[in-house]
Amino acid sequence: MYDFVLTNGTVIDPAVGLNARRNVALQGGRVAAILDPTVPVVAQQMLDCTGLLVVPGLIDFHVHVFPGVSNFGVDPDETCLARGATTVLDFGTAGGLIFDGFRRFVIDTAKTRVKALMLIAGQGLISSNDTKPALGELWDIAYSDVEGCVQAVEKHRDCVAGIKVRCMADISNDGKNEAEGLRRARLAADATKLPLVVHPANSSLRIEHLFETLRSGDVMTHCFHDKNCKLVDDRTQVCSIVREKQREGVLLDVGHGSGSFAWRVARAMLDQGVVPDFLGSDLHTYNVHGPVFDLVTTLSKFLHLGMSVPEIIRRSTATCAAWLGMADEIGTLKPGACADITVLDIVDGEIPLTDSEGVTEIGRRSFEVRHCFRAGRRVGVLPKPRASEI
Repeated sequence: MYDFVLTNGTVIDPAVGLNARRNVALQGGRVAAILDPTVPVVAQQMLDCTGLLVVPGLIDFHVHVFPGVSNFGVDPDETCLARGATTVLDFGTAGGLIFDGFRRFVIDTAKTRVKALMLIAGQGLISSNDTKPALGELWDIAYSDVEGCVQAVEKHRDCVAGIKVRCMADISNDGKNEAEGLRRARLAADATKLPLVVHPANSSLRIEHLFETLRSGDVMTHCFHDKNCKLVDDRTQVCSIVREKQREGVLLDVGHGSGSFAWRVARAMLDQGVVPDFLGSDLHTYNVHGPVFDLVTTLSKFLHLGMSVPEIIRRSTATCAAWLGMADEIGTLKPGACADITVLDIVDGEIPLTDSEGVTEIGRRSFEVRHCFRAGRRVGVLPKPRASEI
């Protein structure tokens, strides 16, 4: 007898090429079996998923979840797990000076599985541009201590997946420290043998400079932003360095956020065949009530842009798990994997979808979370945050 069986849902598991009606049996917090729905099954509990999609627990590749320390930070259990994202990658909210606290009070206590990027600047993202004073992390380059970053990574290597640097003029002494911050982040990534992840929006550097620093497995986030140092030229043609580096294995993340997803850039790049590898939401305090709301709203925007459902699921499960080095544990429903599961509905009906530039398009279909399981345990699903709660 199984602990739990999800019956009659359409199981989409891109990691193993499955897209069919199946039953999913859970035992001891793991996926026990994927069964033909015509085969009789006995379980302590059963959930009828007729008409719904049963997918590996969604992975939000880009969030900020250090509430109470960073003013970007949101609670991962309330804003991610309760909205279908069973695993999240904190995108460098903490640097080496504060990572002990991040681990103790977030990673080790959250029901959500939290992995992290280590920010090259030790103090982390403790303020935003609209706080007074705005404490940009590269304003004083002394905080970007390579040795300290490496030591913090080694102490927390089991939960650190990469090194992050934000290349932005207004957080780096008007751009004076951007190039040096990038150089130091590259050194830390090389020393720890971890990928380097770069934020390019509003950089004073050329996009070619940023990409030339990246190697296979590294990530450029905010790939659809429409600010200085974007990935397209003034005619929205994809810059040649982007294709060159993609061929070398450099990866792209959406990182929607409050300022990094423009419909015109996204559509232009997709039309030119440049598809992001990861569909990270960049969920944080300033967008949880719009325009981001949650991961599934970001996924709904790609449904609106014409990406197929299996490819959307792939880029929010299997590709993320592989990059995290956890392809056998998460991002799949193959027997033996952790029983992290998201049950989705595709709802027909108009939905306003607003980008980071304030442009709203009307979608005709959208994803909604119906059920969620973390390590075999069913967790409560909260309604989508409302813009009226800002």
